[in-house]
Amino acid sequence: MLVVQAQMRDHAAFHELVRRYERRVLYYIRRMVGDGEESLDVAQEVWLLVFRRLASLDAPEAFRVWLYKIAHDVTVTHLRRRKRPAALPLEEITTTDQADDWNELEALEQADLVHRTLEQLSPPHREALTLRFLEGLEVAEIAEVVGCSPGTVKSRLHYAKHALREQLQGLRHV
Repeated sequence: MLVVQAQMRDHAAFHELVRRYERRVLYYIRRMVGDGEESLDVAQEVWLLVFRRLASLDAPEAFRVWLYKIAHDVTVTHLRRRKRPAALPLEEITTTDQADDWNELEALEQADLVHRTLEQLSPPHREALTLRFLEGLEVAEIAEVVGCSPGTVKSRLHYAKHALREQLQGLRHV
């Protein structure tokens, strides 16, 4: 109902949509662009496009997927305009003081470690994992957001999980 109200230029409804989704969209953008002012600029561009295009959304119930599709497109365009800086080498990421006590479950509980490890993945793999496990989108929804087939999304998720697992296990020996 909120989407329909916002489509009718109800500013309070639009502000409520922004309030509900801004942190999640910014989180998604930060996983792709990195932290800092740059991600805030991309997020602002996303919300401007959402505001301008909201009236053209035919299926209000598809708002979330439509929103992430816009965020994806704006983020990809932004990344094409600049070269991604080199990510922090995995060797510089420490897990705990007691490396002998380290296990994969502990690493998953350390959000910062997981985020840094995600940064090591290719953008398509990082995006697939972020949308699936951190944003809760289904495979078909991710396919719609990134503009590929569900089979490609499944493949990206498979290889991304494998690469993430290898990197986390590699940290056991650091």
